[in-house]
Amino acid sequence: MKELMISFMMLFAAMGSNAQILYKVSGNNAKGDSYIMGTHHLAPISILDSIEGFNVAINSVDAVYGEIEQSEMISPQTQQKMMMVAMAPTDSTISKVFSKEQYDSIDNVLKKYSGGQAALNMLEPMKPALVSQQLTLLMNLQVIPNFNPMQLLDTYVQALGVQAEKEIKSFENVDFQLNILFGDPISMQAEDLLETIRKEDKMKNFSFELYNAYMTQDIEKVYQSMINPDFGLKAEAEAKMLTNRNKNWVNQLKTILPQQSVFVCVGAGHLPGDKGVLNLLREAGYTITPVK
Repeated sequence: MKELMISFMMLFAAMGSNAQILYKVSGNNAKGDSYIMGTHHLAPISILDSIEGFNVAINSVDAVYGEIEQSEMISPQTQQKMMMVAMAPTDSTISKVFSKEQYDSIDNVLKKYSGGQAALNMLEPMKPALVSQQLTLLMNLQVIPNFNPMQLLDTYVQALGVQAEKEIKSFENVDFQLNILFGDPISMQAEDLLETIRKEDKMKNFSFELYNAYMTQDIEKVYQSMINPDFGLKAEAEAKMLTNRNKNWVNQLKTILPQQSVFVCVGAGHLPGDKGVLNLLREAGYTITPVK
């Protein structure tokens, strides 16, 4: 029993030493210390209380950078633009893209997770990607009990930056983000939606595992979950969603860091890996230090 207890203590110590979602970026030609924090869209804002050094970091920099300026993303103008981009061509509306059997399967799952409040005919003119997003949101609300879509972590961190009188900037603009959400061919969007339906239970487990990995601040596990061949990003999607964007952000940071200190707040899956933001910054000559 004593040996078992020691093993558990060693396991928990290892987990604690590897748990990290906030890093300091320094050296090279940087103007002071900057910071990078990984986020997760399902995480409650209360996790900030457990991130050592968060308050000092965000208050010590000149600007806060996100993937997108959240205030712009939720503006009425952007919401109107999003609805236009999410509309399908008249020959590719929902009932025209899916067979009767496929349509019924999607409808049944949508009703299941909405308690009968949502039906597929309500989304008839929209692209399949929007249906996928709505369905994923409903699944997440069931799988993660404390998930509050009105209190997203990235949005909250940027709001804290505003309170601290920091500049709020972004690596990407609204058009780029909307293209990521709705720019894939309709046929690809339809297949992705059908795969969600076919792997319903696995997708729920995936959401829960991803959430737990983040809540234990294990960004490597977050990344491995995201590229899991069973239900994670396929190679083409990984390049589009992660690799290419990581490279673009680091190229921007090479120009930004000599001019001002920044607090970068982006999805945790972008940080680890050989082609992740942290390693790309190391390769560019910066020193990356976990904030303890």
